[in-house]
Amino acid sequence: MSEVLALLGNWLPQQRWYVGGSGEPQLELLGSYELEPAAEDPGLRLITVALVRDSARQPAPLYQVPLVIREVDAQVDALGFIGPVKEHGDRAALVDGPHDQAFARALVKLIAEEAEASGAPGPDGNPRVRVFGQPMPGAKAGKFVTSRVLSGEQSNTSIICELQDDSGEAGVPLIVKLFRTLHAGDNPDVTLQTALAATGSLNVPPTFGQVSAVWPDAQSEHANAEGQVAGHLAFAQEFFVGVEDAWRVALRAAEGGEDFTPLARSLGEATAQVHATLRRVMPTLEPDQHDIDLATQQMWRRYEIAVEEVPELSEYATRVERVYALASDAKWPTLQRIHGDYHLGQVLAVPDRGWVLLDFEGEPLRSLDARNAPDVPARDVAGLLRSFDYVAGSLSLQAEHEVARDWADAARAAFLEGYASESAKEDADTMSTVSPVDHERVLAAYELDKAIYETIYEARHRPSWLPIPVKAVQRILGNSES
Repeated sequence: MSEVLALLGNWLPQQRWYVGGSGEPQLELLGSYELEPAAEDPGLRLITVALVRDSARQPAPLYQVPLVIREVDAQVDALGFIGPVKEHGDRAALVDGPHDQAFARALVKLIAEEAEASGAPGPDGNPRVRVFGQPMPGAKAGKFVTSRVLSGEQSNTSIICELQDDSGEAGVPLIVKLFRTLHAGDNPDVTLQTALAATGSLNVPPTFGQVSAVWPDAQSEHANAEGQVAGHLAFAQEFFVGVEDAWRVALRAAEGGEDFTPLARSLGEATAQVHATLRRVMPTLEPDQHDIDLATQQMWRRYEIAVEEVPELSEYATRVERVYALASDAKWPTLQRIHGDYHLGQVLAVPDRGWVLLDFEGEPLRSLDARNAPDVPARDVAGLLRSFDYVAGSLSLQAEHEVARDWADAARAAFLEGYASESAKEDADTMSTVSPVDHERVLAAYELDKAIYETIYEARHRPSWLPIPVKAVQRILGNSES
């Protein structure tokens, strides 16, 4: 494995999901597991998945790296080629697993057959890594035909798997999301979408199944007495072919001056339906003053960081403080599970189904514990409102003057109207405990906090886009004075 680790040391820093920074990685193999080939494949030598920790960064990230070893004269996808591995023979090539159909086929089989996999034993004689496939009750996979990696992925890798039904016709395709950076504990992308799909909700894709595992990590605070942790490795669900996300639909409408309010209203309704379902099937928490003060203090700290990045924001300190103080004095709604990183790009427009929400992982920079904790629904609502503003803002950058402002304001109002009406219908008792004024104050704080966070991001990564959130901060603070 030493030769493989050396190859990965050169290959990992080139991947989009690598979080190790610019320094050289210091890789350590925590364990691995092997998958049985799901079909005859003469050029295949081995399908293994390495769990590799990079100690060059603290806290040290743990990567899931599926690897396929093939003969070099067999078909090898150039996109997935990592390098030759002489310890497996002169003709052996190391391939990134998602780019090899043998891995995708074996992973789907693992889930469909509720199978288990493992790797080499540890000092106690038991496998260091144990892996479990778990299909959704009633889920049925067709015959595997082919697979491809979805381009544009960032923190994860998604594999599109084409299937055939029993009659030989094209079946329902799957998208298998492979988590590249692993964390101990439940991944909310798996638990929340599975919980929603189990209720029959049309607001998420039908779930096919998941892959979970137990692996050694004595350094983790979540480790058991044996020094092991558990978490999710992959998640599979139905893939909708040829559909657009809400960002593209909204952007096209704004460019053409089309009325988007009916769609925005229905998106508000869909968001409220998801929140109501999650409130019903997942744990909730009534916030106390400590919870509220902690949230607003974190918002203020984010403002202080933003001032360091964008000094012109310093002149708004008094008004920012007032928005957060009003929120701190308000009565807050029940804390519950939410999407956590909600924007127009996380929603699909699916014919005959409506708006479908995706990617419930939450903000990737937040800890997994924080992403799994009950939160304020206003965080999601604020994220979507900011997304409408970004539609108008992106068009304004192209035109070099503000355009589509009325479009964004109308979309915002329609979304809030749809959300409020559906929320009242879904859970009147919960909504009645918080006054409209308090709801507005909490939402204003979260929307301001989101815009301030965006100023930090744009200043660091896309300075040309910085005017969008800066103008939003000014607009939100101006509205708070009226």
